[in-house]
Amino acid sequence: MDLTNRNKHQYRLGLALAFGTLLVTGTYNSLAKGLTPFLSPMSLLVLSEALTGLFVILTFGIVTLMKAFLALDWKSIRMCVIIGLLNSALAPLLWFTGLQKTSAVNASMLSSVDMICILIFGCFLLKEKISRMRLIGAGVVVSGILVIKFGALNEPVAAHLGDLFIVSGAAVFGFGAVLFKKYLSHVMPELEILIRSVVGVISVVSVSFFMGYSFIEEIIVFPSSKIFLLLSFAFFSRYLNLTFFYEAIERLPITTFSLIMIAAPLSGLLSAVLILGESVRSYQMIGAAIIVFGLLLEQFSVHSMEALHHRWSFMHLPFGKRRHPAIQTVRILSKAGVGA
Repeated sequence: MDLTNRNKHQYRLGLALAFGTLLVTGTYNSLAKGLTPFLSPMSLLVLSEALTGLFVILTFGIVTLMKAFLALDWKSIRMCVIIGLLNSALAPLLWFTGLQKTSAVNASMLSSVDMICILIFGCFLLKEKISRMRLIGAGVVVSGILVIKFGALNEPVAAHLGDLFIVSGAAVFGFGAVLFKKYLSHVMPELEILIRSVVGVISVVSVSFFMGYSFIEEIIVFPSSKIFLLLSFAFFSRYLNLTFFYEAIERLPITTFSLIMIAAPLSGLLSAVLILGESVRSYQMIGAAIIVFGLLLEQFSVHSMEALHHRWSFMHLPFGKRRHPAIQTVRILSKAGVGA
């Protein structure tokens, strides 16, 4: 197979993996929401992070991960721990607490607020200029979120509180992704995910110990009929999400991948309908359409258009190096690999 044909094969495989990522990303809120009646946010966090870490070890091997860990300097380890506290303890705890109170449909829509947070944090921490198109896109996303919120004015107060938790969780996820981009771009992403999971489990278990909270009692009464749901959440929403994500971005330009992932809110909405049987109201559909349009505008910045125009020049074999706008790359990290 010559180089051109091999590149085309890698590109097609990358597209398949990207659409796979889109599909399993949409299941995150629905499967987690299905577990919230049986597991507290802390228990769900501990189990999901522990299973994620286990799957990472089984996939990449403990020896490879340990070698990469021993090669880290203390500054990198400290930042891994900080990001672990943010993105595997605080953010998921906020997110799962929100899912207890609001719908999976709303959570899928409101998660797009991470784009705005990343633009803000990226401007201050990464010193990146925000293009006019990105500002317009962010404004449109905010408009879509406001449509959803105004349409839900008659909803119970608990639902609005749940939405606030989701937005707060998305902001923390975005902040953690920006920190990763700034300080840990040299770290093997799989290693950061493993460290993050370990830190999340240890920190939450430690806090729960001092609070007198017992995971054992909750796990004992966990219905056996829901074990498949828990394993599905860990395998599809966490493990396959991460695996497809990294394999896809090794074969596709970030721009192409991020354009596909624009449909993530719609994927989440569809999963909520099919898995949980949630109803979608007219204001949610309108808000979702506005949010997706805003995400599309955000992608069509000058750099994105140039990358799309020359997408074949970005073709590469696995493990190749590429340069992309930092904020664009950070948002992808927030949605799947490092931030979600």
